[in-house]
Amino acid sequence: MWPILSAVLTLPILAGLYHRHHRMKLLSAGAAYLTVLYVLGLITFTLYPMPDDPEAFCAANAGQFAPQLDPLRFISDIQNGGLSGILQLVMNVVLFMPLGFVLTRWLRWRWWAVLIGGFAVSLFIESSQLSGFWGLYPCAYRQFDVNDLMTNTLGAMTGLAVAVLFGKWVPMAHMPERSEYNEHPGAVHRLVTFIIDMVFVALVYVPLTLLVTFLFYWAAEPLQNGDFMLFGGHLTVGVGWLNFLAPIGASLAFLIFEFLIPLGHKGRTLGGMYTHMTIETKPRKGIARAVFYILRTLIMGAMVVMVIIGFGHNAHIMHYTFYGFVILFLFAVFAHRMPWDFVP
Repeated sequence: MWPILSAVLTLPILAGLYHRHHRMKLLSAGAAYLTVLYVLGLITFTLYPMPDDPEAFCAANAGQFAPQLDPLRFISDIQNGGLSGILQLVMNVVLFMPLGFVLTRWLRWRWWAVLIGGFAVSLFIESSQLSGFWGLYPCAYRQFDVNDLMTNTLGAMTGLAVAVLFGKWVPMAHMPERSEYNEHPGAVHRLVTFIIDMVFVALVYVPLTLLVTFLFYWAAEPLQNGDFMLFGGHLTVGVGWLNFLAPIGASLAFLIFEFLIPLGHKGRTLGGMYTHMTIETKPRKGIARAVFYILRTLIMGAMVVMVIIGFGHNAHIMHYTFYGFVILFLFAVFAHRMPWDFVP
C-alpha cells in the first residue's frame, strides 16, 4: 500500500502545481511523487512495526527504552560496536539527506530553515518513539536518542549541500509563460484533471444513490417473499432494480461533468478549469465536434460505469477496466494525444 497511498497523496500536489503553472514536466511530477514516497516512508519506517501483544511487551521491557540523553554516547558506540556502530551513525545521516535536498531544491528553504526543519522532524520521530506514538501504543517501544537528533539534523544539512551543488550542475528550469489554458496537456495533466472530475461525479451519484435507497426502504413495506410493497399495496417490487441506481446515477453525473459542461465551456471541465486545460486540442465545429465529444464520452463513460458495476461484484470487470485506463494513459504518454483527438 505504500507506493499506492503515496500516489494518491501526490494528486493534490500535482493539481495545485497545474493550477499555479498551467503545465508541468513529467520529471516534476515524478519528483513530487518521490518526495511524498520518501516522507511517508520516513514516518512509517521509523515508527513501525509496533510489537505484537502490547501488554506482554510492555511488562517484559519496562524501563528498557529510557531516553538516551548523552550527546557523546556515539563515541563509545563506535568503540564498542565497531563497523556496526559506524554504520548506525552513517545511516541516520543518509536517512535525512533527501529531506534536506527537498527542502532546499524544491521548497527553496534557506539554510537556517532547513536546519530547524530537519531538527524538528527528527524530534517529532524521536518523541513519537518515546511516547509510544503519542499514546497509540501503551509504552515506549523504541529509544529516544539524542545522537539520532544530531545525526539526523546533520543529514538534513548534508542534503542541503548536495542540493546546492546539484543546482550548480542542473539549474532549476523556469516554467513557460502561462496562457489562458493548456490546449495540449500531457498525460499526467489529463490524469490529474480527470480524477478531479471523477471526484465531482462521485459527489453527485453516491449521495443520490444512498438517498434513493434510504427513501425506498423507508417508504416500502417488506413482504415475506423478499419483495416490497409501495403505495398502500398498489405496487409490489423486488430489490434488483437497486443494483442499477449507482450505474445510472454515475452515467448521468458523467454526462453533466464530462459532456455538457465542457461542451459549453470550450472543452474545459470543472477539473480543467482548475488545472487550466481543455480537452479540445484544436477547434472543431459541427459534425466533427459532435463526433469528438460522442467518441470521448462513450469510451470514458463506459469505462467509468464498468468500474462502478464491477466494484464489489465482479473483480474481472475491474481488472479489465484498469488495464483499459493504463492503455489510454500510455497512449497519451507516447502519442501526446488521446484517440479521440484524431477526429479532424
